[in-house]
Amino acid sequence: MAAQLTARQSEVLAFITDREARGNTPPTYREICQRFGYKSTKAAADHVAALERKGLVSRERGRARGLRLTSNVGGLPLVGVIPAGMPRDAFPHWGEALAVDPRVYGVHDPSKAYAIRVTGDSMLGRQICDGDIVVMEKDAIPRHGDIVAALLDNEVTLKTFVREGSKVWLRAENPNCRLVLLPVMELRIQGVARGILRILSK
Repeated sequence: MAAQLTARQSEVLAFITDREARGNTPPTYREICQRFGYKSTKAAADHVAALERKGLVSRERGRARGLRLTSNVGGLPLVGVIPAGMPRDAFPHWGEALAVDPRVYGVHDPSKAYAIRVTGDSMLGRQICDGDIVVMEKDAIPRHGDIVAALLDNEVTLKTFVREGSKVWLRAENPNCRLVLLPVMELRIQGVARGILRILSK
């Protein structure tokens, strides 16, 4: 299994992936610095070097835009949008794929991984923001405290899974949200969150 990514490495990989998905040229070290506020291009180079060691990117020496995603990165389906708020209709399958290897997030079987884009702010307490992309593992058994995509009465939501004895709850993680605890009578777990991809705004 590939090594885990740090939060910074995940952000840089997501930035490179996003540019490729949009058909843009690969970023330079300076553009990576501008995106994430690094003061030195060495910080960008160090993160890219770590991604290269983990087999996720390759660099063509002597070219400013020589970054490439490798064949080890590919095929993580982006299935749609999930609300971090009140439940809504189950997400559709968009047919789009992200060039991300889910194994770096601890998903042993890539065929069981998918990604969803978050809307809403009810999970801010778990550092999940509006617009984030969450890597999910389906068919995983949730543990107390896991973040899950849950289907309830044909509506889906992203919440913390809470088990208290024989009772199961879905909990929002934002004190400003009106919904704090959602008791669940019939609950189907569609996936357990394993990681976050985030593109920071300039």
